[in-house]
Amino acid sequence: MNNCLKFTSSQIRYIICLLRLSGGGIGVKNVELANALEYSKPSVHNMLKSLAEMGIVSQKSFGLAHFTDDGREIAKKYRLCFELLQNKMNEIIGDDSAAEIAICGILADMPYEKIEELYKANKKHFE
Repeated sequence: MNNCLKFTSSQIRYIICLLRLSGGGIGVKNVELANALEYSKPSVHNMLKSLAEMGIVSQKSFGLAHFTDDGREIAKKYRLCFELLQNKMNEIIGDDSAAEIAICGILADMPYEKIEELYKANKKHFE
């Protein structure tokens, strides 16, 4: 994957949620992702198709969505950066579900190089 990656806030939200749900890498059903995000199944299907075209996910056996190797690395970087921002936001405004969407918007506006830089500087704190 190159450093010219650019994701929308919605794509980042899907990627982070998929990573949370996939846990041990067994894959996630569209309906699980739809329920977790409170989106329709067709919306989830379309987004997963878009992420598959970008090489982030693949849908294999039984329609389960899996990260590609590159996709999993990208997702881990975004999740760490998300958690850094979420911790700061929680300090300021408390636990607020609306903050999740705002954080994804911030991450979408950041160059991927900055995401990688933050990940490298902070990954030891999240292991």
